[in-house]
Amino acid sequence: MGTMAMWFAMWATAGAVPLGAVIVDRVAITVGNKVITESEIDLRIRLTAFENDEKPDFSLASRRQAAQRLIDQKLVEREMDVGRYPHVAPEAAKQSPAAATLKAYGLTAEDLVRDLTWQKELLTFVSLRFRPAVQVTDQDVEKYFKEKSLKGELNDLRTQIEEKLTGERADKELDLWLQDQRKRTRIEYELKDLAEGGK
Repeated sequence: MGTMAMWFAMWATAGAVPLGAVIVDRVAITVGNKVITESEIDLRIRLTAFENDEKPDFSLASRRQAAQRLIDQKLVEREMDVGRYPHVAPEAAKQSPAAATLKAYGLTAEDLVRDLTWQKELLTFVSLRFRPAVQVTDQDVEKYFKEKSLKGELNDLRTQIEEKLTGERADKELDLWLQDQRKRTRIEYELKDLAEGGK
C-alpha cells in the first residue's frame, strides 16, 4: 500500500471528542495525486439522499456509485487546476434548510454549501471547456421540433431548442472526456470492493 493510501489522522476540535483522541479516515481510492476517503463517500451518499429527499443508502451498490461520482469529480478538479479554470466563490443557498433537517441526514450547512459550490464549478467547467465547440444547425433544430411534435411555431422555440441541444451535446462530450481520463489516469482502489466487480 502506497504512502497516500495509508491511514491518516485528523485531530478533532476541542470538545467534539475526548482530548487527545484521533479521528481516523481511511483512504478508499487514489485518483492520480488526489485521494478519496471513506468519509467522502459517506458524505456523497448523504448529500445525494438529501437532494433527492430519500433515505441514505449505504449498500455496496450505493457506495460504488458514490465512489464513481467522486472519481469523476477529482478528474474535473485536476483539469480545472491544470487549466487554470476560474473557481466559483462559495455562497450559501438562498433558502437554507432547517438545521434539524440537515442533522437528520448527518449534514452541516457547510457540507451543503461546498456541494452547491462544486455543482456551479462543474457547470462553469462544462460551459468553458465543451459548449464552445458544440454546433447546432438549423437542420438539427428542425429535426428536434418534428420528432418531439412540439406545439407552437418553430421560430418561437428555436432559441430554446438550440440551448437544449447544446446542453445535451456538451454533457455527452463531458462523458466522453471522463471516459478517456479514466483510462489515462492511475486509479487505485484501496478498498477493493468499491471497484466495479471488485471483491
